[in-house]
Amino acid sequence: MPRAVDARALADKRRSVLLAGAAQWADPASGVRRAARARLAGEQWPAPVVEAALDNVLRDADAFLSRIPDADAGGLRVLAILPGNVIGPAIAVAYCAAAAGSTILLKASHRELHLADIVAEQFETLGPPVAGTLRALRWSGGDADFEAKVFGRVDRILVFGDDETIADVRRRAPARVEVIGYGTAYSIAFVGADADVHAAADAAARDIALFDQRGCLSPQSVYVEGGEARAILFAHALRDALLRIGVTLPRALAGDAEKAAVAEFVRRLRVRALPPATHALDTILIGPQRHGVPDFVVGVEPYSPPACAGFGRIAIVKPCATPDAAASAAGALGARLDTVGVAGEATAALHHAFLAAGALRVCRLGEMQRPPLGYRPALADFLSRNAT
Repeated sequence: MPRAVDARALADKRRSVLLAGAAQWADPASGVRRAARARLAGEQWPAPVVEAALDNVLRDADAFLSRIPDADAGGLRVLAILPGNVIGPAIAVAYCAAAAGSTILLKASHRELHLADIVAEQFETLGPPVAGTLRALRWSGGDADFEAKVFGRVDRILVFGDDETIADVRRRAPARVEVIGYGTAYSIAFVGADADVHAAADAAARDIALFDQRGCLSPQSVYVEGGEARAILFAHALRDALLRIGVTLPRALAGDAEKAAVAEFVRRLRVRALPPATHALDTILIGPQRHGVPDFVVGVEPYSPPACAGFGRIAIVKPCATPDAAASAAGALGARLDTVGVAGEATAALHHAFLAAGALRVCRLGEMQRPPLGYRPALADFLSRNAT
């Protein structure tokens, strides 16, 4: 009994400390938010995008931490190789690991080096039982000797990246080390027949604008229930919504490679898009040019499997006859289908259709970039297999 009481007391202390830390991330005036603001200034993401991402990352920490086990079921040493295309995974990984009672090594991407350091500093300030459980690491990718040393010191490796990177880590990790990969994935949106087109466009614009379609939760294609005319009407509403949101969530600066990729995508879109001659409205909508690249691109294509650009605020709109038709098209992504954002009535049958197609998550459109804490990664990623 005393051991059970001690474990429960430790878990309660852990919850209390992590809730205090989460409250700091939720407060724009806190020390950690000021540090993030200062260190991320001038990096790849504009300041309003940084603030929005940090507002999202631990927003439901209370609910998440209420579900962690009383027993110390973690005790693992985990290496997380972080992505650089979005903001927030460093914080989510750290809090999930700490909630499980595991220690974590965070390997930051060269594209976002700072949040791992900030959350490590925060854990030291928060004190026991999270102090000393997190270490931020930096090394150049491909340093096989250094990676071999690190891989040999951990029980589990989490990899956020493309499928080739995950396969490479699996190949080089020791046989006893489990590798969990969060690889290439895409998300879509569905606008039901009962949805208000303009409200749905505003919601889609929020999900598109945060991270410029670079993340796995960004809606690459939007299926609009109804005929071509309704899809085109939605596309024009989305164009207007993206123009508005571009003021508050500006697009990141594009490098030469992205500029060339956007130009090539638009060139191909002119072949694939519905012909404008048969409609009163255009089917290719290109935003204003800023720094040599459009703010966004919206195209309308015939019903077909999802088009996934994965960059440049590019969104493709497609008409579909029914929710089942949208789910069937989404199923073409196979294991790479992640989230479906829904505008309109989200019935049980609609949820079932998208989950049966392979979706991992179905949520309201406009909430796609706000997954619950414990979604990617999961708490189970930091628990021993005997505890899960």
